[in-house]
Amino acid sequence: MKRLFFALWPDPETRARCAAVAAALKQAGRPVHPDNLHVTLVFLGNVDEATETKLVEAAAAIRFARVSITFDKLDYWRRPRIICLSGKPKDSSVALLVGQLNTIAAALEIPTDDRPYQAHVTLIRKANRLPPLTLEPFLWQADAFCLVESCSTPEGVAYRVLKTWQAYEDQTPIDSEVD
Repeated sequence: MKRLFFALWPDPETRARCAAVAAALKQAGRPVHPDNLHVTLVFLGNVDEATETKLVEAAAAIRFARVSITFDKLDYWRRPRIICLSGKPKDSSVALLVGQLNTIAAALEIPTDDRPYQAHVTLIRKANRLPPLTLEPFLWQADAFCLVESCSTPEGVAYRVLKTWQAYEDQTPIDSEVD
């Protein structure tokens, strides 16, 4: 069994921005390792090899547009004891992608979270409070999503990207005429 989730993976610049915010908050708890920073789309949990194969096949059929999320707020979530960046999608592309991924999970009888989707990046774990910090809003753009495995190591959890799917590019010219 593998512990899996679908996610947006940051480009180097976005990763550096998130890591800088986490570093500024390090006194509040345990910072997430920069290599583990991501936006979870759908958490799948423990999945066997046959189901993983079906997930990969089904995800390959998804057509999705580039995703843009403006991260503009820091939040403290008491129950999981995390500090995270919270964001607002610029359009419906994130919701559509999450909906398609949840549909795949449901078809494979994988239970998923039924709460409304909230785009976030976990920065600090084992936090007790949110210290004051001014956050400069920034845009996270992703032209791909991925299937990620959560691996336990002696140093803690490490995330490993198993498969990545690219957004489609609409090649239809805007001013084309139909004969």
